[in-house]
Amino acid sequence: MNDGIRKIALIMVFSFVFLSLGLVYWQVVKADEMLDNPANRRAIYLEERITRGGIFDRNGVVLAKTEQTADGKVRTYPQGEMFEPLLGYATVKYGSAGLEATEAETLLGMKNPSILRRIQNAFELQRTGNDLILTLDSRLQETAYQSLQGKTGAVVAIDPQNGDVLALVSQPSYDAGAIEQDWDKIIAEKDSPLVNHAFSLFPPGSIMKVVTSAAIFQAGLDTTELYDCEGSTVINGQTIQEQNDKAHGWVNYDLALAYSCNTYFAQYGIKAGVNHFLEAVSNFGFGRDIPFDQYVPISSITRDDPLPENLSLNLFAESTFGQGQVMVSPFHMALITAGVANDGKIMVPHLIDSVLDSKQNSIYQRTPEVWLTPLSKEEAEKITSGMVLAVNKGTASPGAISGAQIAAKTGSAEPGGDGDTHAWYIAFAPAENPEIAVAVLVEHGGTGGGAAAPIAKAVIEKALELKEGEN
Repeated sequence: MNDGIRKIALIMVFSFVFLSLGLVYWQVVKADEMLDNPANRRAIYLEERITRGGIFDRNGVVLAKTEQTADGKVRTYPQGEMFEPLLGYATVKYGSAGLEATEAETLLGMKNPSILRRIQNAFELQRTGNDLILTLDSRLQETAYQSLQGKTGAVVAIDPQNGDVLALVSQPSYDAGAIEQDWDKIIAEKDSPLVNHAFSLFPPGSIMKVVTSAAIFQAGLDTTELYDCEGSTVINGQTIQEQNDKAHGWVNYDLALAYSCNTYFAQYGIKAGVNHFLEAVSNFGFGRDIPFDQYVPISSITRDDPLPENLSLNLFAESTFGQGQVMVSPFHMALITAGVANDGKIMVPHLIDSVLDSKQNSIYQRTPEVWLTPLSKEEAEKITSGMVLAVNKGTASPGAISGAQIAAKTGSAEPGGDGDTHAWYIAFAPAENPEIAVAVLVEHGGTGGGAAAPIAKAVIEKALELKEGEN
């Protein structure tokens, strides 16, 4: 009898200890992770006593704020659709998304709280969270948004010298202020407004030749050597064709990049060797997590392995000019472009410039740092030379700007099936002292020069105009 009572008592004690450890684990150890989970509405309910901080652009323009009305607190987005889906939303009914979800802990002042805040949290006192100051410039964002409106795709603009994200537009978008009323309409809309297309993966087409260039240089191939482009070539029984079967004639590396010659990059990529190619793509960030404030999927070379140890000859040939199974996001292509512009150094990208507490004291300030160095200064200058020639005499000429030299590359990527090609345009300017790097994608837009170049041109012109106004 006594043994039975003892066993029951032990079971109850162990159950209590197990339950207590579980509570400590979820309430203390995993508390921050749970708070940041978009599916967790705890952050939303905390707003009954904590006023979520505001979100501002780099010049103090209000992007999101919480207002007190007769019916309670209301989260408003004064810029409408322009910054969505990047900013996201925060509602009791649908949870949260975008920055509102990933930075909930910061906006509510729950991250690394001061002693005062710990006391306020313990006693559940009313208080105000932290403000986020973003690196975005609303003037550039508006230009990118207006230029892309009516199309599906993305525009990303980065300061190549410090990694600041200056504009990040995804289309279609939505009005976060009306998310609860319009939810059914938004989720039924074509091309998924809730998805950030700047972070989605697409075949890059010919803009991949910028990456393949590094393999050609680093293999020590002679880039002044002439190659006779006849409009197509056969590699291991597979025919590689130029766009519209156009024969470019005799070209060296610069002319091959300017004319976007597929057969040159396939032949010289293979000469460079698969090891140099895979090392180059790794150095540019393929197969790696991008250190950023938002999640960006890993860019990949094959479907099975983002960074394989080898490639079949046919898949290798296609990969050199951005077809085969290569997939990359517009955001990553903006970083690659910025790396060429910044003498071969890719800076860690930043979206959050600083964080201010409720008394406007700075509690975080971003600092520029190098992420990757895929190119030497001399190699970056060689690619820049080819991209400048592409603007002055080649396929990138629709993006040319009067009074400023642009360096650019076009891409028209085949998505598979019968759909039109994805239109890409990557560029930086001024070529001799770059202040902005841009990647534009228009999904199923046709050619990069026709559909994407005018958008990049408008954004770069606006950036240079703003820069001139500061001087």
